[in-house]
Amino acid sequence: MLALALSSELLLGTDNYQISKFVFFATLFTYNFQRVVRVKRGANHMRKEWLLKHRAAIYFLILVGGIMSGYYFSKFQIITQIAIVFSGVLSVLYPFGLRKLAFSKIFIISLVWTISTMLLLVLENNIPISESIVFHLMARFLFVFAITIPFDIRDLKYDFQNVQTIPLFFGTSIARFIAIMAVFICGIVAVFQYFENPLILSNLLALILLYFVSSIYIAKSDESKEEMYFSFWIESLCILAYFFLIIMRLIF
Repeated sequence: MLALALSSELLLGTDNYQISKFVFFATLFTYNFQRVVRVKRGANHMRKEWLLKHRAAIYFLILVGGIMSGYYFSKFQIITQIAIVFSGVLSVLYPFGLRKLAFSKIFIISLVWTISTMLLLVLENNIPISESIVFHLMARFLFVFAITIPFDIRDLKYDFQNVQTIPLFFGTSIARFIAIMAVFICGIVAVFQYFENPLILSNLLALILLYFVSSIYIAKSDESKEEMYFSFWIESLCILAYFFLIIMRLIF
């Protein structure tokens, strides 16, 4: 999530290290909190044994993430704090049954990530919500939506009869198609923004490369893939977003 937040700084031509630090610690808190809650509620989890074995370390990370998140939260403007509270409520309620609402899982994740990795920066830096910003937010939502579908494919055996997801309802082939179409729309949005001037050439090329690589990994996602494929390669797409933006700026 931090890599996407840093990518937003490059795309929007602005920065705010307080936001970046908050995103890092909030992610640390939220992810570990959700996993602990799901395991305690008896949910199947691929890392359940590891989580139980390293319970003390997990609680320590939750404590550090919560304290530091609260510290940076206190420094933000009211409008930014409202956005954080909204996404925070969704994140906290997510493991307490909110994720069981049909198809809610992927939309909640996409919305929270969009708010955390881009909207907070927009609000805190007082950037007007222009047409360009709306397109950036839409593209971010669709990108997170797309790269979340492979994880739903991976989790089919855990989500069965528990969470209604796109792969469960439509099947893995259609789910992959939906994800690739979402990435394709992201590409169209990037091209449109370039010709409308708010997107510079290096950013356009970085995004097109990101979407192309993402579509390849999405197309190869299936239940037979090892955990490393999802936890490393699919997860690394967020890091690649930042990496491609940096590299293209150096070249162009």
